[in-house]
Amino acid sequence: MKLAIFGGSFDPPHLGHLAFARFALEALAPDRLLWLPAGRQWQKPDQVMAAAEHRVGMILRLIAGEPRFELDERELQRRGPSFTADTLREYAGQHPGAELMFLIGQDQYTRLPTWYQIETVTSLATLVVVPRGAETVATPPGLPAHRMQALALPDIPLSSTAVRDAVARGEDISPMVGAEVASYIASHRLYEKKH
Repeated sequence: MKLAIFGGSFDPPHLGHLAFARFALEALAPDRLLWLPAGRQWQKPDQVMAAAEHRVGMILRLIAGEPRFELDERELQRRGPSFTADTLREYAGQHPGAELMFLIGQDQYTRLPTWYQIETVTSLATLVVVPRGAETVATPPGLPAHRMQALALPDIPLSSTAVRDAVARGEDISPMVGAEVASYIASHRLYEKKH
């Protein structure tokens, strides 16, 4: 079994995330692609995110209709900070012999040497790194030996920050997140500018 693990804040999830996940399905051919919304991120302790229930609700609307996509809420349910090493250990224990592929952007890849128990991460999963634009992926100094695959994705100029900013300005975000997620954000009044 091959499992692709796609972690992130998903605050909110957008069509760029969806395009990336679909591209990964085609390029990597995993049995399942797990969307893993982050719980409390230990490297960003002051980051304020939409409530877990809302991020879950938005992801479910975004990924509906693709049977190989699956939402995994384990990091949202974990007490204390979320560590990728712990999550990968759990997957390895639950799926002995499975090939684990951990999808990350190049910006995260360069910070990997600072991650908690990075040796565990690199020993348990192949790192699938998405370079930014036409850049080549350079291994950061201090990173333990690891399996890495670069996944060149068509450039999609979308970000969760841009979506939140557009909501705060009262703009239509449907082209950025799709109608279902836009409707969810509007009905729950997420990311609106506080007066």
